[in-house]
Amino acid sequence: MIYANYAATSPALSTAVIKEISEYAGGAHLNAARNFEGLEAGAIALRARQAVAALFGAADPLKVAFTSGSTLSLNMAVNGLLRPGDHVIASSVEHNAIARPLESLRKNGVIDIDWLSCGADGRVEAGTLRKAIRKNTRALFMSHASNVLGTILPVSECFAIAHEYGVFTVLDAAQTAGALPCTMAGLADVIAFTGHKGLGALAGIGGFVISEDAARAMRPWLAGGTGSASHSLDMPEFLPDKFEPGTGNTIGMLSLAASIEELLRTGIDNIRRRELSLTSCFLAGLRPLKNITVYGVREAEHSVALVSLLIHGYDAGEAARCLFERHGIVTRSGLHCAPLAHKTAGTYPGGTVRFSFGRGTTEEEIDAMLEALSEM
Repeated sequence: MIYANYAATSPALSTAVIKEISEYAGGAHLNAARNFEGLEAGAIALRARQAVAALFGAADPLKVAFTSGSTLSLNMAVNGLLRPGDHVIASSVEHNAIARPLESLRKNGVIDIDWLSCGADGRVEAGTLRKAIRKNTRALFMSHASNVLGTILPVSECFAIAHEYGVFTVLDAAQTAGALPCTMAGLADVIAFTGHKGLGALAGIGGFVISEDAARAMRPWLAGGTGSASHSLDMPEFLPDKFEPGTGNTIGMLSLAASIEELLRTGIDNIRRRELSLTSCFLAGLRPLKNITVYGVREAEHSVALVSLLIHGYDAGEAARCLFERHGIVTRSGLHCAPLAHKTAGTYPGGTVRFSFGRGTTEEEIDAMLEALSEM
C-alpha cells in the first residue's frame, strides 16, 4: 500500500513515540491534580505544554490548553470570543471546523460574517482585508493552509492588519503544525492545532495556544471539574484550567510531547525542505499528463505537501477507487469537509482527488503514483 492521505491523518507513530506511550500504558495512568499519584500525569501535561509552546514560539506554556483536536479548539474560540452583534471575517477556503460553528451563530442571528474572497487557486491579497473590516468586527479566522488546495495563506500579513483595528485573530494550523515553521505567537491570538496530522501524535489530542488578551476575553464554552478552585460554581479564571474541564487525555499529551520533541530535534525547516522536494517532483511529473487538471497554486514553495487534481473521464470517487484497487494507493476524494474551498476552486459539488505526503513518503512512491496516474 502507498499512503497519500497525510492531510487527513498520519498513518503511523514513530518508534520513539510508541516506546513512550507503551511504557506509560503499562503503568498507572491517573488524572492530573486529583491525587498524589496523579503528579506524573501533571508532569506529562506540563512537558506537552512546553513542547507545544516551543513549536509555536509561545513564551508561557500555561497558555497552552489541551482539547480533543482542532475542531473542538475552534468551536471553543468561536463560541467563547464572539458576542451578539459581532461581525467576523473568515477566508473562502475554510474547513467546516470553522465554517460550521460560524454559520450556526449566523443562522441564529448572533453574528454577521464576511467570507474573504480567495482566487480559484486559494490565493488572497492581504490588503483586501482592510475593506472587509467594520467597526463591529470582532475576529478574523483563517486557515494557515487550505486542506483542499494546499495553498499557504498570508496569515502574518492579514493578522498584522487585523491587529491594527483591534480585531482578534484565530489561526487553524491543522495542516501546517509540524510541517511549516509556525512561530505565530504575537500575531495569532488563538492557534488551534491537532496532534494526528503533521505532529505525528495519537488521534484525540490537540488544543490551542492563546494570548493574554484573548484569554481574558474568551469565555469558557465547556465547564466542569478542574481539580482547582472547587469551592466555586464558576470555571477558574486562571490558565490553563479555565479551558480544561474534565479528565485530560494524558496518554495523548504524552504522544504529543514525545512527537513534537522529536520533530524539533529533526528541525521543522528540514521537514519542510524534504516535503517541498517531494511535492515539486510530483507536480513536475504531472505536467506532461494532458488529461489531468491540477488545482491550487501548482508551486510547491507556496503550498503544503498536498495536491488536488481531477482525471478527465473519471469523477473524483471513481478515480480514488481505481487508484486504490488497481495500484494500492490511498488518497482522499470528495469535498474534504471544505465545501467553501471547492466552491472557490470551481470543483463543487464533485470535489477532487487529493494526494498528500508526509514523513513516510518516499521518492519511489512518488514515482509509483505518477506511473499510476499516467496509466489511468
